[in-house]
Amino acid sequence: MNQIVPRFDFRIAFSVAEDVGRHRDSNEDTHLVDPAHALFAVADGMGGHAAGEVASRLAIEEVRKSIASPRSQNAMEAYVRQPDLGTRRQVLMRMRRAVEHANERVRDEAKIKPECAGMGTTLDVVWLARDHAFVGHAGDGRIYLARPSTVLQLTQDHAEVDSLKATGVLSAHNKLRASRLLNAVGISDDVQVDTLFVDLSRGDRLLICSDGVHGQIDTEAELSDLLRIGNAEHAARMLIGRAAQRGRDNATALVIDIAERFVKRQDDDRGFRSRDVERAQLAPLFVDLPLSSVMAALAAAVEIEFEPGAIVPQVVASDLVAYIVLDGLVRCDADRVVTVGALLFPESLVGVPIVGELPIVAETSRLLRLRADDFSEVCRADRELSCELYRRLAAHLARAGQRNAPRRSVPSSQG
Repeated sequence: MNQIVPRFDFRIAFSVAEDVGRHRDSNEDTHLVDPAHALFAVADGMGGHAAGEVASRLAIEEVRKSIASPRSQNAMEAYVRQPDLGTRRQVLMRMRRAVEHANERVRDEAKIKPECAGMGTTLDVVWLARDHAFVGHAGDGRIYLARPSTVLQLTQDHAEVDSLKATGVLSAHNKLRASRLLNAVGISDDVQVDTLFVDLSRGDRLLICSDGVHGQIDTEAELSDLLRIGNAEHAARMLIGRAAQRGRDNATALVIDIAERFVKRQDDDRGFRSRDVERAQLAPLFVDLPLSSVMAALAAAVEIEFEPGAIVPQVVASDLVAYIVLDGLVRCDADRVVTVGALLFPESLVGVPIVGELPIVAETSRLLRLRADDFSEVCRADRELSCELYRRLAAHLARAGQRNAPRRSVPSSQG
């Protein structure tokens, strides 16, 4: 049954399915379903004996407490009343603080209980408001967004292999799966918290899952098929059923369906679709293109905010990605700084990774991230648009060739 949650413009339906795993005695995953605060989360604990279960439970408790606090609720109320970049950043800051509080709580507990020493947990959080999802992520759990035309992996695993791919040390097509976890709640005094801001529409479906789910599904196509099956309950059960057939680990799948819209707003905050659309149209692929064509090409784009000094990765979740700069400054090499409308990693859109130094953010910057596979899917759906976009892309790559001569392109088939 669809239901209403506070401050969110769509009715939703949600369901959770779990499996202990063939070789586990207990479930160290913990999930949060809190419709009263439009808040959902999954934590996958790790540690000896019952310590993983303790870590995931404490992290979930602390996230709920932090998001339910007056300070966080006031930040969200301010965003709902006036959805601008400033109030949006305040909500994302409260999301980061919630995960940081969870880290502090798990670390404190481990210090006073010897049996919990070394415990930790992944943590993935979704907080709904207006027509958006605010996302927080630490570890190798994942959040996916299924749309009618594509399934997006919103989060990037904080694992060794994924980090090496993101920095260009490994090929995007490297098939290694097992990897040391580099970041999670409780494993060090500081936790890295990735935050995202994602547009939602009727018919979208969110999946929050532990690695006991995504780690047992071989391909993105298989996961997409399972995630799109039936209603939220059916999809969650199918995902867990497949994980149970193959996996030894705990598995949790939390599925959220975005149903009919019942709130219409005059001050609709559609991210780049409103105030930033003119900036996106400055990108070399889109100059003078009809607005409808630009929106079609960017339907699967995700807005990311980078802090000064951050490295902009070309590989995210094992996929090549390109970016359009919405605001801020990004240093591409020693003598070149780009700003609004710049297209980063255009080579990604034809499946070519780059070997060399990656761009570094010079000041707080917002970028639109576009996966190569999603770009190809848009082009397959519209032949006329495809011809125009690839013509523009070829011209842009030719113009940029001389400037980027020191960097070496590597065919995507090489490992």
